[in-house]
Amino acid sequence: MKYLFRSLPFWVFCVTLWMHTPSYSQELDLQSYIELVKKDNIDLKQSAKQVLVAKEETKIARSALLPDVSVNGFYQRDFNRNFLFINDFDGSITRLRTNFNNSVSANAALNQTLFDLAVFSAAKITKLAEEISGLHDEHLHNELIAQASTLYWQAIFTKASVAVLLDNSNLAQEQLAQIKKLHGQGTVSDLQVQQAEVFYKKTLPPLKNAKNQLGKLMNDLKVLANIPITERIVLTDNLETMGLDHVIDIDEADLEGQPELKTLKKEVEIADRQINLNKKFWYPKLNLTAAYNYDAQANDFNFNANENNLFFVQVGASVPIFSGGSNRAKIAKASIERETAELNLVKTKQHLLNQLRTAENNYNSAITNIETYRETILLNESELEIFKKQLSLGVVTTVEFKESRLRLTQSRLELLNSYLDLHIAHLQILRITGQIN
Repeated sequence: MKYLFRSLPFWVFCVTLWMHTPSYSQELDLQSYIELVKKDNIDLKQSAKQVLVAKEETKIARSALLPDVSVNGFYQRDFNRNFLFINDFDGSITRLRTNFNNSVSANAALNQTLFDLAVFSAAKITKLAEEISGLHDEHLHNELIAQASTLYWQAIFTKASVAVLLDNSNLAQEQLAQIKKLHGQGTVSDLQVQQAEVFYKKTLPPLKNAKNQLGKLMNDLKVLANIPITERIVLTDNLETMGLDHVIDIDEADLEGQPELKTLKKEVEIADRQINLNKKFWYPKLNLTAAYNYDAQANDFNFNANENNLFFVQVGASVPIFSGGSNRAKIAKASIERETAELNLVKTKQHLLNQLRTAENNYNSAITNIETYRETILLNESELEIFKKQLSLGVVTTVEFKESRLRLTQSRLELLNSYLDLHIAHLQILRITGQIN
């Protein structure tokens, strides 16, 4: 029986291990990861809610153009008997009851704005605000997808860097093994063995740092896509998927679809509407009111004998005369805000154009650098192969082999970095022109 039961610490360990071990791993290329971000990102979900709120606010503003109808009614029961006493000519007193046991009342009213330019303008401003909310959502979508794509390629770059640094460490370890073998044959000194050991150990910290950085980037990717941190994901793309057969040339017209610029244009339009709204303060306003009122009293619930009906229709007009100067101040304020919005539009457009030119230059430079580093890597690989053969013969020193190995490693890392620059520059161009989907 003692083999059928385990101690409590054993089962606690098993449960803990099961809870922290992912049951499966997701394989994600860039497009599938972006789809997860679009579907599950918390910021995008909150932004979508704000768009819905803006739509409801538009409905609220438009309701001012529709009739306002209200109905009220009540029933009252009197438990006291109230009388009016009248002195007759013969000296007697006549007593008349002045209240009834039961009374009911009901009224209905309809109010309709017939003419109020301020109400119409306010409804249009609210509609523009709804459109701006949608553009804010589009802008956030644009920025987040660019951020997610950049983070994805940074993780791919770091993953490839880990492979390069691991290869570098393996080469150093291989060099150490060869030196030890030569040392056993008495062809190299103790100093060379010690140098080879140090050179190998120096490859380990960069490799460890790169692995730690990759783990951090993977967690950042999970947070952005709202993936559980404990879940394992595998990135399947590689940096060399982008072609190098064209040079990008962008002009100012490509900014027309930029969500941020479209938002600022809407803000200028709202500022114009606000000026018009305040100018319409002195326009007359017309209002229609229709009302019906019913009152009845009785002791025995027979209200037909003592009831009143009232129905009327009223058209009212009002014309503001003087506002104490507040409306003129509102117009001046709205004019200043309009000028500020226009300046902000111009400034933002210039800033985006500057970013666009920088991204374009970075893209074209990355293509040139990739071609250069490809050729350099071929040269470094040939040099390293020669040094490997010479090292086995004891012709090349450990320092010379190390320098050759580091040159190859550096060229490989620079090639990866150039590919990362290419991807990021391309993403920046798509982000600035609003073409990310």
